[in-house]
Amino acid sequence: MCSLKPDPYFSFKVKTMNKTILIRFIATLVFSLITAMPVYAGGGGWLIMPLGLMLGGAMLITILLTWLKQTNILSFIIMGLVMGLALGLQGSGLADHESHYPGIASILGGFQEIGIILVMFMAGVQFNLSDITKRTGMIISNGVGYMGFGLLVYYWAAQRFAGTVGFSESIFFALCLAVPSSILVTASLRQHGDEDSLHGQIAQGITVLSTLLAVIFLAKLQATSGIGEATESGMVVNLWLTEQLLLLVVILMLVSRFILEPVVRYLLRSSELLFLSAVGYCMGIASICGVLGISPEAGAFFAGISVSTLPYRLDIEDKVGPLKIFGAILLFLTLGVDMSGIDGNLYSENIGGIITLVLLVVIIKPVFLVITGSLTRIKARTAFLAGITTNQASEITIILSLLAWKAGVFSDELFAILVSVILVSFILSAIGQSLQFSLFNGFQGLLHFMDRNKEPSELSKAYDFELKDHVVLLAYNEISYEIAAHYQSKGERVLLVDTDPEIIRHFEAQKESNIVPLYADFMDPSIWVDFKFDQAKLVVSCRGLLDTNLELAEHMGQTPDIPYVAVTTSHEDALELYEKGVRYVLQTDYVASKSFREVFAEEIDKPAGDSFQDRGAAHWKDTRAIRDGLGEIFKFV
Repeated sequence: MCSLKPDPYFSFKVKTMNKTILIRFIATLVFSLITAMPVYAGGGGWLIMPLGLMLGGAMLITILLTWLKQTNILSFIIMGLVMGLALGLQGSGLADHESHYPGIASILGGFQEIGIILVMFMAGVQFNLSDITKRTGMIISNGVGYMGFGLLVYYWAAQRFAGTVGFSESIFFALCLAVPSSILVTASLRQHGDEDSLHGQIAQGITVLSTLLAVIFLAKLQATSGIGEATESGMVVNLWLTEQLLLLVVILMLVSRFILEPVVRYLLRSSELLFLSAVGYCMGIASICGVLGISPEAGAFFAGISVSTLPYRLDIEDKVGPLKIFGAILLFLTLGVDMSGIDGNLYSENIGGIITLVLLVVIIKPVFLVITGSLTRIKARTAFLAGITTNQASEITIILSLLAWKAGVFSDELFAILVSVILVSFILSAIGQSLQFSLFNGFQGLLHFMDRNKEPSELSKAYDFELKDHVVLLAYNEISYEIAAHYQSKGERVLLVDTDPEIIRHFEAQKESNIVPLYADFMDPSIWVDFKFDQAKLVVSCRGLLDTNLELAEHMGQTPDIPYVAVTTSHEDALELYEKGVRYVLQTDYVASKSFREVFAEEIDKPAGDSFQDRGAAHWKDTRAIRDGLGEIFKFV
């Protein structure tokens, strides 16, 4: 794992800043409550004080959850639950309190609907189709297997441990457990710097596919008015719904291409205009879909996707990002209030079923990917880490379960069980993700069957390659490409060890290449012994996995005459690697900055019209040559 350690001064500044913010927040909260009291006392502001307390409490809980590396969703739900209990809503519906709290049902219902629409819209904006198209075959095969196993297991579990009856209840319940969370998946991959890793790409692709399936189910829920029975009329409705959704997607893509693109190009001049226009577009499409009988939530989601296809996607996402936060606050605060209205006995009476279902979500999901991974030639580490990354339910399925409950598909009891399972899976999954490498080391022995490697003799015979005075490259990327090219110019071959089956297949087909591919997990110490790293000319770890690089440094320390080179981006990691005996640490950020300094010194004094022109053209030419030489594998490098 690549561990980026914070600068001590920066950490001090952050801690000081957090303390200052906390003090200022408390002062602001107290002032706001004092000024709100006259309104509250006058009888017209019953919502102001509870809402202020909720938001204030949510901020304090968010600080705690951030420290514990948990999702902030929990803080809003907790405070909504507290508000509901404080208002005396426990065990009763909002409508029962209209006399004391005028308009409570419609106000909170309106907040919730707005929150759902905004969350679905931003989910669409952040929906990245390249997560699927980058590794189409691998993602679809593993994604279909993952969801297929998930729906089968959770359909059975829903009936066995939650007491669902009939197809409609069971399949919706199963889907709500099977879909992983895009928020938690993205956060975990960013934390470990694994967005571009193979297991990261698989996890993101599966999340995209399953989210799309959840949205389709959400739209079907709306179309069938919550009945969802496999009657002849219901099947006709569902068929017509599919046609409507396809037509909606086509129309929105055309709107995006011919209308949105020039409009957004103009709106990018003003953050305020872009923000307001995004809200208007989102609500407008949702409203139109509602009038036409299509799910407004699905409409908002596909409206977000139409925005995500624009060339300014990242800029748009940055400027309208607060919409997701605002929507999440509205949605999950009101969800907590709804949960407070459910009889508390429904939670306690089903504690056994809740625990069992949580374990089936958190523990069994990695098993799904181990099964599909073994069928698609994925190594154990990749499959296990992808499974650990996706072993939770989803914020999207919280919305699905909420709407299914209000549509009458779920009873109070089923809704209580389902939401409890989803939220607890968030907590346990976050803990598991922080310990994922330790967990893999613990289960590695059981997963050894996935790491069947070629024997050294087989490799030597197939490629006429001697495992002595050889060059070893661990993982394929831009660095290993340059090293391999250097040795090719000298007429020498190199041993490439990688866990990416597509990269291995590419070089197996490239007979003229000087790269001898070995499909193996280079984090497995047995590989270091079997393929004679201690007799090599040079060993280069081209991926910044600190723990593995440190272990390999210890192993290579037994033969100190053999140069061992490791890659990292961190100053702290570089020092730690040097202390462990690494001969040279290729710190990519440092090397890039030094290289650019030389470029800058040569180019900056040239006339403005000429500076960087030749350099840029040369880089463009070199990059094109690499792309053309590597073909489809280029996008994985």
